[in-house]
Amino acid sequence: MDNQILINVTFNETRVAVMENGSVAELYIERKSTPRIVGNIYKGKVGKVVPGMQAAFIDIGIEKAGFISVEDVQEDTLYEFFLENGEEDSVQDFNKQQKNLIQDILREGQHVLVQVLKESVSGKGAKLSSYIAIPGKYLVLLGSIDIVGISRKIEDSEERERLSESIKKLKPEGSGLIARTASAGVSEKELAQDLKELLSIWEGVKKANEEKSGPSLIYEEPKLYLKAARDFVSNKVNKIVVDSDNAYREITNYLKRNFPDSNVDVELYKDSNPLFSKYGVENEIKKIFKKKVWLKSGGHIIIEEAEGLTVIDVNTGRYQSGKDPEETIYNINVESALEIVRQIRLRNLVGIIVIDFIDIKSRQLREGIYECFVEALKHDRARSVVLEMSPFGVIQMTRQRLRESILKELAEPCFSCDGIGYLKSIDTISYEIIRDIKKRLTKPVNKKITVQANPVVIKSLLDSEKDNLKRLEEKHGLEIEYKPVEGRMEKYKLIAE
Repeated sequence: MDNQILINVTFNETRVAVMENGSVAELYIERKSTPRIVGNIYKGKVGKVVPGMQAAFIDIGIEKAGFISVEDVQEDTLYEFFLENGEEDSVQDFNKQQKNLIQDILREGQHVLVQVLKESVSGKGAKLSSYIAIPGKYLVLLGSIDIVGISRKIEDSEERERLSESIKKLKPEGSGLIARTASAGVSEKELAQDLKELLSIWEGVKKANEEKSGPSLIYEEPKLYLKAARDFVSNKVNKIVVDSDNAYREITNYLKRNFPDSNVDVELYKDSNPLFSKYGVENEIKKIFKKKVWLKSGGHIIIEEAEGLTVIDVNTGRYQSGKDPEETIYNINVESALEIVRQIRLRNLVGIIVIDFIDIKSRQLREGIYECFVEALKHDRARSVVLEMSPFGVIQMTRQRLRESILKELAEPCFSCDGIGYLKSIDTISYEIIRDIKKRLTKPVNKKITVQANPVVIKSLLDSEKDNLKRLEEKHGLEIEYKPVEGRMEKYKLIAE
């Protein structure tokens, strides 16, 4: 089995591909131009409290205020607010009140420690919580909630009991610990090492919260490639291949410092053939822009993404195998179920998802397709709720939204069709050009490369990566010339001399 993590770093862009059985299962992209803030901890300042929505807006020092719902607020935060403002009597009054209304918990101008649960999407501010959770490789430390939890994906009862006993021994008083899925089979010594790092981070958070004035950033989640080493490596995936010297050193040092007993194999990729090209990841990324996904059997699925809903349709196409029509339909539905789960993970399809399988009369066969689909979903990190297949062969599900889908990350609404379709974003095109330039450098005869592209693309490319491109020229004795050519944004041409 070819299960590993591939990490590609191109200047200010990092891409991580999770490979399972030789295929791309998940894809993550991080760009300096659009930084990720999920997991970051801020000292925020309460803005408008909206009783009608039982929510409040929190200024965390970024362009758009965050949004917190009443269920995500620790009610003891108001006690600190009262005491800081010399309102000891208010504490007694507050004790007598029902503590389930946002206006009883938060007040305008109050400072509160919050963590980002979800990115800002569709023009809405980031979703926040005052329940601080710091993830490690094996454990999650809950700073001020005294509980013990075990990942639901760890199903073995004996292992759950073992982990529960170990965590109860390790858990600091007044804090909580949750065992992540990766903790299965991990020794108590390794759990303790993970906890040591988490406690160090938590102490730093508390100290920064005392010293800094809000709104301000208190703690920032690690870079994408370090999170990949922390979150994605497991018993089934224990190899990382990275094509950046700096990222390789940082990952190696991170693992040695935090997981000295780890057997993770970290390889620095030096082949002239680009990493993502060699493993077929680039081709998979290109397919994300297409609605039709072909199956090996000749059938295909159609994926239509809307604002809050994704519809997936299964078609037999050229598939005709099977002794009878019912068997043919069953086989194509089973193959489609597995590919649909892979596409859901790869494209990061979120929100409501409706899957229209080919109608099948047999209830027993429908149940078989449903069980196959649900079993495949067990490998998905995101939480989902799946309803039973209807008599019409339809499965409805919801999937946790932590970030936008990959298509929306890589593309932008098409100006030609009034938002019905998508075009590659200018950032995406810019980094494609950079990767193509680097690919041409494998041929030493190339001393000059002319980039012909839309003027808007060239301007964006030079605005964001001019210094890096200059260093690339100096390092390889290369001259890069930029020639603006009117035409479609995604169309560009490299001429090597």
